[in-house]
Amino acid sequence: MAQQNYSLTELLLLLNKSDYMYDFLTSTPIWLLILYGLFFVFVAFFPLAFIYSMLFSWLHQSGRMKKLLAREQKVAGIVGGDNIHTLSNPINLGEISKCGLVMTNITVSPSWWQLFLGNIKSIFGGQIQSYDKVLAYGRAEVMQRLREQALGEGWSEVINVRVETSMVMNKVKGGQQNKIGTLEFLAYGTGIR
Repeated sequence: MAQQNYSLTELLLLLNKSDYMYDFLTSTPIWLLILYGLFFVFVAFFPLAFIYSMLFSWLHQSGRMKKLLAREQKVAGIVGGDNIHTLSNPINLGEISKCGLVMTNITVSPSWWQLFLGNIKSIFGGQIQSYDKVLAYGRAEVMQRLREQALGEGWSEVINVRVETSMVMNKVKGGQQNKIGTLEFLAYGTGIR
């Protein structure tokens, strides 16, 4: 049997014709490709998303808190102080010409990493600091949204301000509740001008 000598371009053409991935994709049924894709998502995506959550959740949350503080300072500069109060009497107004309900809400949830740390900490008990950050952010954000909404609707102040927190859960099979950790914060008060 004689040995054939190939040039470099001929070798590249032969390699491209027998490309393994091309042969695999053209000869494999579509349902098997979908199955491989789903397997990849469950095996690779979720661990990578968990690692991403672990590495970058604190960066994301600290950035959101900085933006929130900047918004609070901007509204305080426009209004000349804080325009929401838990008092039942207005602070800056002598006579009230109009009043109405001002209400806003937000839903927040801890990252996968914060849930993981919280679940580990709940085994041993004590303060769960990863949840504290989420709660503090949720309360501060809903109060700021109430300030901005009152300003946008033309209210001078909002009195009798209340904040309510509730856990948002959905039922799963068997009647048990899914404790994902999504919280709703609702802030409301009486707007006056």
